[in-house]
Amino acid sequence: MYDGGKMLNNKEWELINIAAGKDNLHIGDDCAVWDEKNLVVTTDHMCENIHFDFSFMTPESVGWRLMAANASDIISMGSKPTHFLLNIAVPSSEMEIAKKIISGIKSFAGKYNIKIMGGDTTGSQFFMVGATMFGEKPEKPLLRSGAKPGDFVYISSPTGLSKCGLLHLQYSTNGFELSKKKFLYPDPFETVPSSFECMSSAIDISDSLISELILLAKSSKVHIKIDLDKIPIEKEVEQTAKLFKMNVEELVLGSGEEFSLIFTSDREIKQGYKIGRVYETKEPEVEVFNKNGVFDLSRIAVFTHFG
Repeated sequence: MYDGGKMLNNKEWELINIAAGKDNLHIGDDCAVWDEKNLVVTTDHMCENIHFDFSFMTPESVGWRLMAANASDIISMGSKPTHFLLNIAVPSSEMEIAKKIISGIKSFAGKYNIKIMGGDTTGSQFFMVGATMFGEKPEKPLLRSGAKPGDFVYISSPTGLSKCGLLHLQYSTNGFELSKKKFLYPDPFETVPSSFECMSSAIDISDSLISELILLAKSSKVHIKIDLDKIPIEKEVEQTAKLFKMNVEELVLGSGEEFSLIFTSDREIKQGYKIGRVYETKEPEVEVFNKNGVFDLSRIAVFTHFG
């Protein structure tokens, strides 16, 4: 059993809690819910050499990924993104790269009819890009705190390909085009469930499957049991694990920036993949097991913002 340890990065949550104060806009979920304006709002930004690296990424993919990250948050609330604000910091000698980043942003926005409302530009030593995205508030927003004992746990798509893509791009591996595309051009709309009606909670997979499961358990104050054998494994994930001498579980549980969903429902439904169950508990935690017994989650390394 595991409650997260360093995975939840106390420094990041300390800053969030200080900023949030006593305001109640569901800060800590994937989006804030602005009831008076019938909006859900999210923001995300990316910094050069932390979130992206031009040695193996194109500027266009950086812009696309920024939009995908924000849109995934909106989708996880049961909403659809409609508008966004753009902020970009650009080194003075790199305007052509900046134009290509904006081209990637416009490609995503144009494909899904997300309108730009404005933003800000400034100079910087390194590139930084950020977006604030808006969606219409659904009648019942999906929160991380909605999972109940007895619910089933689902994922909207298999996980692991994003981390595989990162590895293959970093090491210039031939082939593995599906993994590389998943990392460079993730598309949260490709795995959107056809209906959110039966769902009790949801969260998007940004840091990793296991990190988000832990957040879901803590937010809902429940115990979540996950059956590893129920998680589908993509062929390229198996091949990558073999090539890099890794365990498949490291990729499936530890892959970040998947931008797909974990969700719960009080009934068995045909959307996504059923991978576990929710139980009552006094101490929120996540337990992962397979046919060999309980899996040691301390073996899984995931991304954190402050090391």
